[in-house]
Amino acid sequence: MDMRTVECHQHGSQPETFVCEHVVQSLRDGVPRGFHWSDAAENERGDAWCSACNERLQAAGGEWTPEAERFANVKLLCGGCYDQAKRLNGF
Repeated sequence: MDMRTVECHQHGSQPETFVCEHVVQSLRDGVPRGFHWSDAAENERGDAWCSACNERLQAAGGEWTPEAERFANVKLLCGGCYDQAKRLNGF
């Protein structure tokens, strides 16, 4: 699998990852918001989302509905920032 990379001002060239905007906010303010990720991913850093997004996902029967996707407002993170967010949330 060919991994796409992004250039991060903090971590340099890293694999790209995708997370909800609330996970990104946790990196900005240091407040854990939960960290859930897809285990169906082909790489070690599956798409990730916070606990509030997970509640919406579960309420929709585990499906990413348009409403849940709008709430998540998915953002791009580098692999290093993804790992940092995951650690912030106790993983």
